[in-house]
Parts: sequence; structure tokens; C-alpha cells
Amino acid sequence: MPIIYKHPELPDYFAKVAGVQADSAPRDIPSIIKPYESGRVLHFPRLDFGIDHDFWTALPTDTYGRLKKLSSTPAADDPSHDPVLDRRLMEAEAPKGLARRLKREIVRLYERVLPVYEALFHGYRFTRRQVVWRLNTIRNENLHVDTYTTEFKDHFARLFINLDDQPRIWMTSWSLDDLYQRFGGAIPPELLARGGSSDIHAAVNEAAFGGKSTIWWDGQPRHVAYFDPGEVWAVDSRQVAHQIFYGRRAVSIDFFVDPESMIKRKRHYLVAAERFRAAALGAAQAAAE
Repeated sequence: MPIIYKHPELPDYFAKVAGVQADSAPRDIPSIIKPYESGRVLHFPRLDFGIDHDFWTALPTDTYGRLKKLSSTPAADDPSHDPVLDRRLMEAEAPKGLARRLKREIVRLYERVLPVYEALFHGYRFTRRQVVWRLNTIRNENLHVDTYTTEFKDHFARLFINLDDQPRIWMTSWSLDDLYQRFGGAIPPELLARGGSSDIHAAVNEAAFGGKSTIWWDGQPRHVAYFDPGEVWAVDSRQVAHQIFYGRRAVSIDFFVDPESMIKRKRHYLVAAERFRAAALGAAQAAAE
């Protein structure tokens, strides 16, 4: 179970899902969609996938730099069928023996993890199966909610696993609703009037945290969470401000989701931006009258 130091000024959105184990039958695993969409950070103290931490920690990613971040799209009926991963491994130019071993470990983890993952998010209609293997060392990332240069109409279901033999240290801060409430007034009126939904989302992130990776000393309060080796957690990283303070080896399972299958469509980050735009423009109009 993660060690969490909670800041008294922030809401406590951490929640434990105690009953889920790696060998649980999918029918016995509760769906986490409702708390996930509500912006909770969910952790699973009994979920152990038997990860070979020594293997992951020893990966020579400094020697073969393209191993530091691997994209993957495992097929639903056979996770070993993964042309995107195969291409990324080939581009990494690692020795064939290492590439084969890495592929075996990835497929072995998929065989254990994906049935649990799909049960946890039962009710979602997946439109794209995407996984990112984050095998690089990260220190003092900027605090942020995930932002993009384009608009993602799909929702996504994000589950993290710490593959390393050291804790992955996260800091988290305000929820997206809090950000709009506290910092939405700093969004330029012209952007509110004519900007895209994703632009508004990025603007409130910048207003709160600076919007640059070098500005990690932004002064906002933080919870601190130490996710031990093998620990599993789920969070919509568009909804909860976070930073990786330190981490080396992790995987994030990020299947894209048809937003029409959400329980609360209003929790989609683009819908939240439009809701704020409408309220802000309405208040400005009322004040002008």
C-alpha cells in the first residue's frame, strides 16, 4: 500500500480498492468507473502481478536510448500480436536476445494485467488499445494536469504499475474543478471567447503551474505518495494535477474510451472546459448588463 503524506489544504481524493487480486475472476472484480470519473486516485493494496523487478531495473536504457519509452498496442485476442511494439523494439537496435526477453516480459505482464484492467473498467467501450512503457528516469517533473496540442474527443482509462525496485514518488495537487475555481479568472477573455476547449484546459494549467517543465517550484500545495515496487494505481491524469518527483520504470495502460460510455459525460476534460467557458462568459455578460 502506498505511503501517502496528505496536505491539509488539499482535498483527500485517495481511495483504497482492497478486494482486487491478480488471480481474481473478472466477474468478481468491481468496476471502478464511477470513482475514477469522479477524480479519485485509486490504489490496490492486494494487487500483485509477480513482476520481475530485477529485470526491469537492469534494462540498459542509457545504452539503448530508444528503449526509454515504448509504445504498444496489444491485440485483444493475442497480446503477443503487437506490430507497434515490434517496430519500436526494432528501432531501438538493442541486441536480439535482449529484445526477445523484453517482449516476453511485456507479453507475460499483459496476460496477467489486461483481464484485471478490463474488469476494473467494465462498462467502457474501448476504441483504441494503447500502452506506454516508461523506462526512463524522471526527476522533478513539473506539476500539471495532462494537456495536449490537439483535442482528444475520446476519454481514457489510465492504470499505472511501478516496475522498478525503488518507489515511484508522485506529488499531486488540485483537481481540475479546483483549478477552474481558483485560477480560471486568469484565462484571457479573448481565449475564453474564441479558443478551443483544449486551449482553455491548457490555459488553466499554465495559470496554476506555469506551464513549463522548468517551473516545478510553483508554490502550490502537494500530497506526496510513495508507490512501492509492483504497486498499481488508477487516476484520470487530466483531472488531478500531478508530478513524478522520482521514478525509473513504470507502465501506463491508456486504452481510449468512447465518451458515450462514460457514466458522467461531464467529467470529460473538454466538457469541463466548455462548462467553465459558458459560466465565465455568462457571468461577464451579466456584469455588463
